[in-house]
Amino acid sequence: MSGAVLLALEIVASRVIAPFFGNSIYVWGSLIGVFLAALALGYFLGGMLADRWPSMTVLAACVFLAGALVLLIPVVAPRLLESIILRDPGPRMSPLLGSLGLFFLPSVVMGMVSPIAVRLRARTVATIGNVAGALYALSTLGSIAGTLLASFVLIAVMGVNQIVYVLGATLLVLAVAGWVVSRRMLPAAVGAMVAVLLVLGVPFASPPLPEEVRFMKDTVYHRITVSDEFEIRYLKLDNYWQSGLDLADSRRTVFGYSDYLHLPLIFTPAAERVLVVGLGGGTVPARYHQDYPGMRIDVVELDPQIIAVAQRFFAVPSDSRLRMVAQDGRLFIMRAEERYDVILLDAYLIDTIPFHLATREFYETVKMQLSPGGVVGSNIIGALSGSRSGLFRAMYKTFREVFPTVYVFPVDWTRYQGVESLRNIIVIGTDRPRLEPREVLVAAERTRRTLGVTLPRFPHAAGDQYTAPIDTTDVPVLTDDYAPVEVLIQGR
Repeated sequence: MSGAVLLALEIVASRVIAPFFGNSIYVWGSLIGVFLAALALGYFLGGMLADRWPSMTVLAACVFLAGALVLLIPVVAPRLLESIILRDPGPRMSPLLGSLGLFFLPSVVMGMVSPIAVRLRARTVATIGNVAGALYALSTLGSIAGTLLASFVLIAVMGVNQIVYVLGATLLVLAVAGWVVSRRMLPAAVGAMVAVLLVLGVPFASPPLPEEVRFMKDTVYHRITVSDEFEIRYLKLDNYWQSGLDLADSRRTVFGYSDYLHLPLIFTPAAERVLVVGLGGGTVPARYHQDYPGMRIDVVELDPQIIAVAQRFFAVPSDSRLRMVAQDGRLFIMRAEERYDVILLDAYLIDTIPFHLATREFYETVKMQLSPGGVVGSNIIGALSGSRSGLFRAMYKTFREVFPTVYVFPVDWTRYQGVESLRNIIVIGTDRPRLEPREVLVAAERTRRTLGVTLPRFPHAAGDQYTAPIDTTDVPVLTDDYAPVEVLIQGR
């Protein structure tokens, strides 16, 4: 049971950390490293303790202490992680410090359980090998069960805080049961009272949700938060703002980049079939559905809960013209039977990116699903040059490996120039002949008249084309074999 709780906690730990530091490889590396270091120390200390005080009382005390420490995690986490964010020690140190502060001590204590159990179970030196092997095998089987239970069941049906409370309470109950079985009635009685106080009191010590939060749910992919602030409804995935809806004027654009994702229509104004990879609050597909009645739009979104939230809180329709599918974007495109005139890629966050949606092999798959003369548009967050430009320049270089003609539209470029400024950048690829900037503006005006584009920012967006050379000599072409996106995002 201790092994099951430990590995379930490790799985759930990612959902505790992600709302503050994202879900990058640095987060998982920090968690795995901290848990392994804690187990190493726990095994060592547990062995020393087992030789000095080999008793069921001590074993149960370790389990009880571990349970109490686990129960306190939801209380400590918000304050600790927010303080780390304020100090901002960097993309690697932030999740490492958070993991150490929250999970190191409980994991050390849980690591002490197995050596003590081996010492209590072994009767002679001749059988200690069998005893140790059997108990560590049981612990490992428990770890497997805890991993699968947390990954496949608990996260889907319970909130993260609730899961942590259940894990901590499980250890407390086991400890009290251990004292009772070993007839240590005084520790059992005291432990039971303390356990009841902790289980009943700790949840009330957790900070309440802010008043503006309309909805919050942890899924297997994100923590989804919907909040209303000054008549704007926002969708947040972990700690990243994703979409916005003006409650007073639903057609007003809140995040300007979404208007730029209509630019591919300049290059294929007769588009009838559109695929959007990544839903968020559904701003882009909902506007396509409203403005272009002759189009059919497919949306593929990895997290089914995001689809439900977009429909419930952001008024995204679902009918014969707008179909939403919960699936990985690359898998959907590989299996798609239809070809699309426009494919929009909008599944990226500021410092978290599914690497398999940024490689040459993926873009080649996308190209195969385009109709003749089709266009792909990708929303990338980055800079055109400088220390924060690595990911954009690598993706741009990879894009050019696949598409003969590539356009770059930095959002609000003519208003706020600066090649090192972090911003949304829309990259458009096609096999059509290249248009000069003046021809793009003419085509944009023609598209407004013929297709009926109603976005006020559309002409401005068409004029934001970036035509200066983009240096890609120091960045790789991203492939399924080599795509160091986390390193490129951080610029080091």
